[in-house]
Amino acid sequence: MKDLLFGIIFIALGITVWLLAREFPAVPGMQYGADLFPSLIAIGMTVGGLLLSISALRQLRASGPDQSTPRLPLPSFAVILPGILVVAYIYLSDVLGAATMMLLIMLVLLVQRGVRVLPAIVIAALATAVISLSFGHLLKVPLPVGPLGF
Repeated sequence: MKDLLFGIIFIALGITVWLLAREFPAVPGMQYGADLFPSLIAIGMTVGGLLLSISALRQLRASGPDQSTPRLPLPSFAVILPGILVVAYIYLSDVLGAATMMLLIMLVLLVQRGVRVLPAIVIAALATAVISLSFGHLLKVPLPVGPLGF
């Protein structure tokens, strides 16, 4: 039931992001506008929510009717941690820098999900480098630079 609820939430969020991104202004001289990446993220959220909902419905059908009273579980720390880290990025990226915050956030999430520390450091560092280079150099999106120059 929880997966079905999360799937529906992701579908709703994806559609909302897509509708809001359609209103972004066009960028002169570019083949694509500012709405491209938010629209791609919105499509991914919607498709992921749809797949999660379908999987949950299949599991509910396979398990048969449940006679117990349904209860909504309290959110665990693992569920709210990404939201807390996004808020931390918003407030701390100007102070510490975008790359430093991305590295720390990915490292925390990977370790929290059970990845060993050394592979988590390598994966977080590589992902941070790819994202920073993609946005900073290829797409010319200015990212906050921290005291370390990242």
